[in-house]
Amino acid sequence: MRILVTGFIAFVIWCFISAWLFNDILLPVIKKPVPMQTIPEPQSNTADSLAQLKASMPATLLIYFEFNDYRFKPDPQTDNSVGAFKGWLEKYPTSVLSVTGHTDLVGEPQYNEDLGLKRARDVAKYLESLGIAGSKMIIESKGETEPAAGYITAEGRAKNRRTEISIKIQ
Repeated sequence: MRILVTGFIAFVIWCFISAWLFNDILLPVIKKPVPMQTIPEPQSNTADSLAQLKASMPATLLIYFEFNDYRFKPDPQTDNSVGAFKGWLEKYPTSVLSVTGHTDLVGEPQYNEDLGLKRARDVAKYLESLGIAGSKMIIESKGETEPAAGYITAEGRAKNRRTEISIKIQ
C-alpha cells in the first residue's frame, strides 16, 4: 500500500510541476507574437480595369414583341440606346454585339426557336440600317429556354417575348 500512496503522491507532484511548466513557461512562449517580414505583392490593375470597363458598358437593351410576331417597330428611345452600343463598338473594336431572340412558352419548342431567331434577325437588320456592321453581331435564339418572367400571367408571357442586345467582350 505504501507503494501505491508514494506513487500517487509522485503522480500529483508530477501533475503540478508539468502544469506549472506548461502554463508559466511554455504557453507564454507559444502565444508570443512572432514578427513577420511582409513582402509587398505587386498590385494588378487588371481586375480593377476590367470591372471599370464592364461598368461603363451600355446596359442590355430589351425589345419586346407581340404574340407570334417577329417584326420590329423602331422608336426614338431604341434609336438613342443603339447609339450607345454603336459608340462602344467604335471605341472597343474587339467587342461584338450579341442579339438574342426569346419567346414565350406557347407553341412547339422548335417553332419558338425559329421565331426567336426571326426576331433576332429582324432586330439585326435594323441595327445594320443604323450603321452597325453585320460582322460585329452574333445572332442567336434561345427560344423558350431562358424566361425573364413567369408563364402564368399574360404580363409574364409578354416579358418573355423579347430580343436582348448586349455587348460581348472578346
